[in-house]
Formats: sequence, C-alpha cells, structure tokens
Amino acid sequence: MSSVSLRHVYRKFGDVIAVNDVNIDIEDKEFLVLVGPSGCGKSTTLRLIAGLEEISGGEIFIGDRIVNDVPPKDRDIAMVFQSYALYPHMNVYDNLAFGLRRRKTPKAEVDRRVRATAASLGIENLLTRKPKQLSGGQRQRVAVGRAIVREPKVFLMDEPLSNLDAKLRVETRAYLIKLHQRLQTTVVYVTHDQTEALTMGTRIAVMKDGFLQQLAPPQEVYDHPANIFVAGFIGSPAMNFFDARLVSDGEGLYADTGVFRVLLPAEQRAKVLQRDAQDVILGIRPEDIYDRSLLQSSPSTDVATVNVEVVEHMGSELYVYFIAGKIQFVARLDPRSKATTGQAMEVLFDAGKIHLFDKVSQACITN
Repeated sequence: MSSVSLRHVYRKFGDVIAVNDVNIDIEDKEFLVLVGPSGCGKSTTLRLIAGLEEISGGEIFIGDRIVNDVPPKDRDIAMVFQSYALYPHMNVYDNLAFGLRRRKTPKAEVDRRVRATAASLGIENLLTRKPKQLSGGQRQRVAVGRAIVREPKVFLMDEPLSNLDAKLRVETRAYLIKLHQRLQTTVVYVTHDQTEALTMGTRIAVMKDGFLQQLAPPQEVYDHPANIFVAGFIGSPAMNFFDARLVSDGEGLYADTGVFRVLLPAEQRAKVLQRDAQDVILGIRPEDIYDRSLLQSSPSTDVATVNVEVVEHMGSELYVYFIAGKIQFVARLDPRSKATTGQAMEVLFDAGKIHLFDKVSQACITN
C-alpha cells in the first residue's frame, strides 16, 4: 500500500476555484474521509487524486512519486463509484475479472484473485449472476470487490453508500470498516454524511467552498471544532448557536445571551480575556443541555426557563425543541424527561462543554 500527499493543490473551472490550496498528508493504511456539503470540493479532490480531473496547481504524490501528469491507469489506484458502474451484460465473475484481464494477468492468477476476493466479501455464491439479479447491497460489494481484486496502492471511494437504504447503509458501513481492518489498505472516502465520517474515518478532512476547514481524528473534530462551520456540520442534531456578550460581575466572567448566561470555566476565561472584543457566538451541543428537574443539584447561573415547542420521541432519548424570546434551540434529553409541548421548563447548560467563536472570523476561541 502507499501514502498520498496533496500539497497546495488547486482546481479551477474558469473563474471558479473548486479546490483551493488543499494540503493533506494521508498515511499508509489510513482511512481518510473527505466530508462536506454538496459543492465543497470533496469529490473533485478525489478525482484529482485519481487523475480524472486535471490539476490546476500544486503537487499530488502517491508514495514518493509525483503523479500530476501520470494517466489514471498508471497511478495504481482503484475507484468505487456511487453508481456501482457494473457491466450489465457480464456476470459477477466477469465483472471482477475484467480489470485483471485488461492487464493481461495470467488466467490462473485471475481465477485465484477473483475467488479469493469473492470469498472475502461473502459473494462467492453470486459469481454466475448478472447485476440486475442482485440487491443494492450485493451490487455495492461487487463494485468494492472489483477494486480489491486489483490489489492497488490506494482505494478511492466516492459516496459508495448513498444509493442504499438506511438499514443496508449501516450494515455496509460496518462491513467496510472490518474490510479495511483486514486488508490494511489506504482508503480515501468521500461522503456528505457526517455520521459516516465519524464512524469510518481514521481522520476526517472537513471541506467547505473548496477550502480544507479542519483535518483531525473524528473525536477531536467533534469535541474541538475549528470554527462555526465545522461545529454546525459535524453532529446530529447540529450544535446550537447563540449571540452572546462577555460580561463580568467582579467575581466571574459570563457569556450572556440575554435569555440565559453561562459562567465560563477558568480555562476558557483565560483564553477569552486575551481578546478585546466582547461580542461572541456561544455554541453548545444538544446533548450538553439537561432537564433541570432530573438533576439533584445544579448551579443557578447556567439555567434558563424556556418554552417547549416540539418533542420528538426517539426511544432512547428525546429531541426537544425550545424557544426563549426569539431564541430557538434543540436539546437531546433523557427519556425520563416530562417535557410537553407548550409547557415552560427549566434547562441547564453544561458550562464545561460550551464553545465560544469569534463573530468576525468565526474561528473557535476556546479550543
């Protein structure tokens, strides 16, 4: 297998910069996920690595070789597409064998690799079937198998699960994780689904408008987002944001939203005191807001009285949508909560889990 490096990579389409000065070092055997909304440049970045798009600037390395001008067929990569891209007139065996035969691989070696790959994917009993005779999950496994059978240096996957239903997507996601652990391959995986990114990636590269926003392990991205975009994109339901002002009462420093105020812990207080601006954006995840009635004790400063607008029963938890004045936000509450639409209740904000962002740059100032 091999590492992949992107150094100051650009891709322009006329006056539009689809990929803007992206720098990523993907380690050998790593599972890197490129994630972001539609149009952020993640699929274009993948196609640049594959050689399916022409690079406008910068350098791409596979191993220690610059591949800017190397044709796709000579980059020793394999790509799995969203649409499966199987040959409908060929059975599964021939679909798996097609690439090897094109490379003049000996017949015995083709048969060995095809059968070994089919066994590893659990599709050995499907080798004589045509794609139209397969389910969506089976077709996706064949598409993955066609990449595996070539034993390339790098696997590139462009939203391979997006055509599957929710249950099958979860099953296939887990299967791909186990497959990567078994094969120990380098994988670059593109998705717009932040759940896939969090569960599958060794590291996540979050992109927006062609720019790389943050590159870090999944838990670090979740716990310490670099800016408002990353904080709002990663996590479901999304992080809540409130306009706030830093105020002091002589004893402590608070982030005051006008509806509630949160006493800043000492570590956060030291960071925000280095700034001149008093206006900030306060972010807090839904799971860090609690029903005060379920707590044995709580500070009075981090509590707000709010009105319940909507309650969604999720079984293991409640999604409760609140309004206080003109401020709306959501919390993930314990299912024991008695939150009822239209009632007023008290909620507690976990001051140790809040994030403060600069209103101008939108960068996180408390990480």
